[in-house]
Amino acid sequence: MTFHRKKKMILSILVILMVGSIALLLGLRYRDVSAFFQGQAEASVSRVGHLNEKRFRPPLQRLLGAQVLTLNCKNYGEVEQSIVDLMEAGVNTLIVRAFQNHGDTFHRFARPRCQVGVYFETEHAEVVDPVLTRLVSIAHRHGLQVFAWMETRKMPLRLNNPGKAQAVRYDFAKKTFELVPMWSIFAEEVQRSLVELYQDVARTGIDGILVQDDLVMYQYEDFYPGAVSLFERETGKVLSPKTLYLSIFKSPKGRWFVRNYSYTFWRWSRWKNQKLLDLARNLIRATREVNPNIKFALNFMYESVTDQDNALAWLSQDLEAAMRLPLDFYAIMAYHRQIKKELHLSDEETYEKIASMTANLLRVIDDPSKILMKIQVQDWDTRKQIPSSEIDEVLRRINSQSKISLAFVPYSGRRSLGVISRYFR
Repeated sequence: MTFHRKKKMILSILVILMVGSIALLLGLRYRDVSAFFQGQAEASVSRVGHLNEKRFRPPLQRLLGAQVLTLNCKNYGEVEQSIVDLMEAGVNTLIVRAFQNHGDTFHRFARPRCQVGVYFETEHAEVVDPVLTRLVSIAHRHGLQVFAWMETRKMPLRLNNPGKAQAVRYDFAKKTFELVPMWSIFAEEVQRSLVELYQDVARTGIDGILVQDDLVMYQYEDFYPGAVSLFERETGKVLSPKTLYLSIFKSPKGRWFVRNYSYTFWRWSRWKNQKLLDLARNLIRATREVNPNIKFALNFMYESVTDQDNALAWLSQDLEAAMRLPLDFYAIMAYHRQIKKELHLSDEETYEKIASMTANLLRVIDDPSKILMKIQVQDWDTRKQIPSSEIDEVLRRINSQSKISLAFVPYSGRRSLGVISRYFR
C-alpha cells in the first residue's frame, strides 16, 4: 500500500470518527433540550393547576334562557317542537326542573315511578323518570344548552337518618325550638349526599346547573345542635335567642317580627352565609370533577341587590360575599309583580326599581354576561299570564342599561314568544 493510499484511509477514518462524535453530541444536546422543554411544560401545567380555574374556562356566552317548571308535552315529539320554538325565538338555554317534590306537577311526557325524587339516575334520591339525558340530547341537536334546575335544602334526598338531618328553628310565638321541613347543611350526611347527587346530574351531559333559592337560612334558623356547637367553638359567642333578638313583636295581622338585632346575631348571620357559600363551593368543585366546563348559576333574592342588610338578616344571603365563588352567573329573581306587591310600588316605580337594580349590578359584576335577570311572565297569585306589554316594559328597562343575560319564568307552550324574541336576539 502506497503512502498516499494509507494517508487517504487514515483521513477517511478520522472523518468518520469526527462525524460520529458530532452526531453523538448533537443527539445528547437534543435530548437535553427536549428534556428541558418537557420539564418547562410540566412545570407550566403544574402552575396552571394552582391558578384560578375560571381563568382557563371557555368564555361566557350571554345566557338567554327559558326556565321550565313543567314541560306540558304529551311525548318527546312535542318536547322537540317546543325546543325548536324556543330556539327560533332566540332562546339559547333551557333551564329545566330536575327535581320533583310533593305538590309539583309532573312533566307530562314522563312516566313517574314515584311521587317525589329526581329526573336522572342516582342512588341518593328516588328516580321519578330519568328523562334529563334525553332532553339534553334533543336540545343539543338544536343548538340549545340545558341547565338542570336543582335544589339543596329542599332536595328529596334518600338519607339513612332523615329525622336527624333536619334544621331547627326558634318559634317566636311559642318561645320553643322545632324542626324545619328542610335539611340542615350542618348534617354531614346531607352534605355528602348533595355533593354526590350533583355529580350524578353532571353525568347526564347537562351544560350547567341553576341552584334553587333554598340555599338560604332564615333569621330564626339553624339551631341544629351541631351548628350551635360549631358556631360557639369557632366564635366564642353563646348562641341563644336571648342573645340574638333584642326586640320581638307581633303585628296586627298576627305575624311576628324582630325590631332590633344584637351584634352576635349579625356575627351569626355572616357565619351562616359563609357556611352556605362553603357548601356551594363544594358542589361546584365536585361537579367540575365530572365536567370541568359545567357552568354554575346561583339564585339570589331581589333583596340581595336592593336591601343588602335585610338580605343578610332574613336569608343569610350576601351577593358581595358570593362573588368570591367560581360562579358563572348571578341569577337575580327580578320578579316585578312580586317586587311591586311587597314594596308597595306603583307601576313606574317598579320599572325604575328594575332598571336601578340592573345598573347597580353592572357596577359590581365585571362581566355583563354574568348578570342573569330572571323575568316573571306569570302572576304568582292568580297563575295567569302577564300581558306582553308589561313584560316588554320590564325587558326594555333592563336593556336600556346593558345587554345582560336574561331568562323568563316560567316557560309555557301557551305563551306567545313574540316579545321574548325582540330581546333574545
